[in-house]
Order: sequence, then C-alpha cells, then structure tokens
Amino acid sequence: MAGAQPEETGLASGLINTSYQIGSALGLAAMTAVAASQTGVQLLGGSLPLVALTTGFHAAFMGAATIALVAALLALVAIRTPQAIRKTPSVVDAL
Repeated sequence: MAGAQPEETGLASGLINTSYQIGSALGLAAMTAVAASQTGVQLLGGSLPLVALTTGFHAAFMGAATIALVAALLALVAIRTPQAIRKTPSVVDAL
C-alpha cells in the first residue's frame, strides 16, 4: 500500500484482500490433502486409526510451518522500506 498512488489505494487494498482470501483457501486445501494422504498411507500400513489421524495432522502442520518459515525468510529478504518513509522529518528539523 505504501507504493500506491492515492487514487489507486482502493484497487491495491482490494488486490491485497483478494490475495489473502485465495491464499488462505489454497493453503487449507493443500494442507488438507497432505493430511488425508498421510492418514491414508498410515491406515494402509496397518496403523491404528487414531495414530494414523495424528500422523496425518502432524504432516500437515509441519508442511504449514515449513511454508510459513520460507515465507518469513522471503519477506525478510524482499521487503524493503521506501526511502520516503525511512527518513521522516522531525519537529526539530521543521524549526
């Protein structure tokens, strides 16, 4: 939002909100698929149902944690503070 022109802030806000919604839906679908797949593998291997379910959820949470860690590292590298925001004039500078 910081880089958007004042007349484009509504569009930028809409794009950000849409990406949050789509990202959440895709992330949930992917982690559900991981959990179901891992649970199925465990059930076919002869595990007890509760053990298989726990293993599936564990795999999904580990996948989500890995994605969150990679996203945090990318954010640290990619997000830069714009020059205009970095040096803001103080009250002392105005006097």
